[in-house]
Amino acid sequence: MAMKITRLETIWLDEQPNTCWVRIHTDDGLIGLGETFYVPRAISAMVHDVFANLLLGRSAFDIESHWQNMFYTVNFFGYGGSETRAISAVDVALWDLLGQYTGQPIYNLLGGRCRESIWIYNTCVGHGRHQDYQRWADGHSGDLAAELLGQGIKAMKIWPFDQFGVPLGGPLGQRAGAGAVGPV
Repeated sequence: MAMKITRLETIWLDEQPNTCWVRIHTDDGLIGLGETFYVPRAISAMVHDVFANLLLGRSAFDIESHWQNMFYTVNFFGYGGSETRAISAVDVALWDLLGQYTGQPIYNLLGGRCRESIWIYNTCVGHGRHQDYQRWADGHSGDLAAELLGQGIKAMKIWPFDQFGVPLGGPLGQRAGAGAVGPV
């Protein structure tokens, strides 16, 4: 019962240029999937140039040991940045592998669920070719909010890191959109 890690793969797509997926392949044929956000090429470099030597050929079941080895290898940079996000993506992929191997959802492996359901929200207005971005840029965030409500989504997060938000009359100029959803 070793399930050795045989290959690490990083993937990013033009459609989601800030997202990086990490796939961990094993000798059992299982592939675990993890994900993180922002600067995917830096994440990829951390995974392949730094973490590969710590992971390849080792058991996919040693999740905590892998996390500690990765963290202590890069923690002199601090507790944030690409290093921490790369650790997160690898960690999620390892838990995904364990869940597949045991036939259990990850929440069971982490101690069981603590609620029957959770609310979802939509993250709106990232950079890219997304319809919600254009609605926001054109001042139609209220229309987007109403559409989301129609889909049963009762919360939305407006992209807080938009460097063009203030010059374009962004979030501060979108108060009319708040009327579509009620009190904020």
